[in-house]
Amino acid sequence: MNLDQFYKQIVLDHAKSRRNYREMDGYTHKVHYKNPTCGDVMTLYARLDDNHIEDISFIGEGCFISMASSSMFTTIGKGKSLDELNDLSALFNEMIVKGKEVEDERLEEAVSLKDIHQLPARYNCALMPWQAFQKLMKEDREIN
Repeated sequence: MNLDQFYKQIVLDHAKSRRNYREMDGYTHKVHYKNPTCGDVMTLYARLDDNHIEDISFIGEGCFISMASSSMFTTIGKGKSLDELNDLSALFNEMIVKGKEVEDERLEEAVSLKDIHQLPARYNCALMPWQAFQKLMKEDREIN
């Protein structure tokens, strides 16, 4: 099996067996998000404690790319500081939109989505949970 096939298997596994796919009880933050280009939808839940993500989950429906990315995002996000996840969001965005080669281990299995860069119509699918998180943080800053 070559690396491209391995990455495809990772994406399919996350899409079929979504990690952290659940409504969260006791969340401190929640945001609904709709992919502006294709109609995928999700609700992102987070429980924050002192600017760290104690727990994070999602529910939603969409293509296998958006659901796999959401699964990966929530796996990566647990236990991270908000600053660290913001940095990773920027790095992931550069990988998807600009095609930047990323070797940062903190992105974990999300690097398997790197070839989405070749499919501009699917950028928002891969970026959906990352953009939802940015919206969640923006709404939090506006409230506080």
